[in-house]
Amino acid sequence: MIVLVLLMGCTDKNTHLDLTDIECKTNWALCSVFSDKSYQYSFEKKIKIAILDSGINGDHPELTGLIRKSYNAINPGQKILDSYGHGTAIAGMISAKPNEYIIQGISQSVYLYDVKVLNDKGDGEIEDVVDGIEWSINNNVDIINLSFGFQKDNQALREAILKATTHGIIIVAAAGNNLGLYTDYPAKYEEVISISSISENLKVDPFAGKGKVDYVAPGVKIPILTNGEDKVRYVNGTSFSTAIATGIIANILEQSEKPLSLTDIKEKLNKTSIDLGEKGKDTTYGNGLIQLPNNN
Repeated sequence: MIVLVLLMGCTDKNTHLDLTDIECKTNWALCSVFSDKSYQYSFEKKIKIAILDSGINGDHPELTGLIRKSYNAINPGQKILDSYGHGTAIAGMISAKPNEYIIQGISQSVYLYDVKVLNDKGDGEIEDVVDGIEWSINNNVDIINLSFGFQKDNQALREAILKATTHGIIIVAAAGNNLGLYTDYPAKYEEVISISSISENLKVDPFAGKGKVDYVAPGVKIPILTNGEDKVRYVNGTSFSTAIATGIIANILEQSEKPLSLTDIKEKLNKTSIDLGEKGKDTTYGNGLIQLPNNN
């Protein structure tokens, strides 16, 4: 079982994560990004993450209490339901509480902002995504997670992304699952951190996007929370590697005593990422496998 211990004797509220070898075999993704298989969280501040997706099941026991605000960009004013399940899975990978299914979220000090922009089939309109980005800007989030993308560029999307970044928001987006033919938008924009996916043997997923890739993260045979009775299932895709990257970036922001820009975040990630593929940055692995070193 994942050990997440509250250290009651400290003046600060700290939580320490230690991963066992058995857990690393069960959930290889966690152990591949926590480079020392351990991490000490500090809860001095909450990082606000907007998840633009199919919605989040806020009643899921591993996600209760994490959603700060919600917005249905498809049907404003209507309650959000995640029949598709994708948004709930992404939320779980980012911030799920420690649980018996070995699906602890990467970050444990966040508020989630649930923004529904994908319908119950996982499809979305650019207009709704732009609306969701505007709502996220108005709610002063720190990170926007976009675990999807579009094949073609769009001026309104481009302008919304630029506006968000000028407000200091870090945007993390999926490179896409397109047989390595290209990178989806908005991940293709320079102002966005583009994430592709790898398997346990540290090889790129053959379905993953290539081109403008900044980093890779685990995205093959990844355990996720579900809305169903099975509780957990295994999935592939850059959607899920993007969620892992968002969790790591949230931890970096949480640990920093000062605000960090996109350039600051990339500098920190570049120092710790594991270079894969061709030496240096390339179009398949970017700057390499994203890492979160032990901060003890």
